[in-house]
Amino acid sequence: MGLLEVMLTLALGSLATVAVADQASSAAYDSLPPAKATAAVPGHEDSLTATVHGQAHDLAAAMGALEACQSRSDKPQPCELIRLNGERITTGREIRAQVPRDPHPLYLWEYRQGASTVYLAGSIHVLKPSLYPLADQLTTAFQQSDYLVLEVNTEQYPPALLQQQTMKYALLPAGQTLQSALPEPLAGRLGDRLAAYGMSLQALASAKPAMVMNQLVIARLMAMGYLPDYGVERHFLSLRTSQQILELESLDAQLRLLFDQPAATQVQLLADTLDMELEIEPLLADMLTAWLSGDDARFLELFKAQSGDSALAEAFNRSLLDDRNLAMADKIRGYLNEPGSYFVLVGAAHLIGDKGIVALLSRDGVKGRRIMSSDTL
Repeated sequence: MGLLEVMLTLALGSLATVAVADQASSAAYDSLPPAKATAAVPGHEDSLTATVHGQAHDLAAAMGALEACQSRSDKPQPCELIRLNGERITTGREIRAQVPRDPHPLYLWEYRQGASTVYLAGSIHVLKPSLYPLADQLTTAFQQSDYLVLEVNTEQYPPALLQQQTMKYALLPAGQTLQSALPEPLAGRLGDRLAAYGMSLQALASAKPAMVMNQLVIARLMAMGYLPDYGVERHFLSLRTSQQILELESLDAQLRLLFDQPAATQVQLLADTLDMELEIEPLLADMLTAWLSGDDARFLELFKAQSGDSALAEAFNRSLLDDRNLAMADKIRGYLNEPGSYFVLVGAAHLIGDKGIVALLSRDGVKGRRIMSSDTL
């Protein structure tokens, strides 16, 4: 269990829903009561589908539809969500169809120095199975590496310890409550959105606004079928054979970044999340197309669009990306002074832009090559 799952479990608990499954045409689907969702086997959206409806909340509908679809399918590939209430969800096939067939850059760089090789790869932390397989070059680079380097290796912690560490940073001081920490209009909006995922202000009364923001983001992604189990880190951990795991950061450092921001920043980021939440599906699909296409300018534009443009949000993003990039680039330079091969996996947004890790390494005289989709490693 990773940090994402721990945070959501703390707020949501067990879904414990029994799916009510139907095969529903588009017209019939519109008349079904919410919360409802449809899942399908990729490539068989007209025949191998399952719909659930009348569920307690959106996340229960989404997970129920996936479970019902999988139980009906004899195909090897996992099902994916294609509808949630009245919203159409972009499929993995549709995202992939926008990726150029011609050679294009990958989110993968190779650096060599003496007896050292560093492969620097850009991750998306939460994906869906229909976006696999990844480019062969990523798998080859990983297989050729002695070390898998992650931002933080949450897999090393027992779930109870991970939960304990998270709570140390994510809870309000004694005597404070979430509702008292928020202006009333925001608290009302938040209550409505939490209910859509089976949560409530009361259940999260002791959580910091930053913790609640993370819950909303994770719940929304999962309700669209983007699951931590299919994140790029989890994927490569599952492929690991003899690779040792190294970390660029500590768990405490990440938790402090997520949950120890000033109160005003946390409230602003929560408000920004509520503003963007229902608009995130097409933006995310476009970001994934840019990631798969190696389109840095478009990826950066979309990342900024979903990050908020207030002064507080911009300051947080500097601490989230720019400040951490400096320390990460330092560690990566260090690997190039040690014999061995390293597969370094960080969030894709850390790699690009004039303050990204690739630019920082280049300015320090560390030159590498970007791997293309046509290259052989």
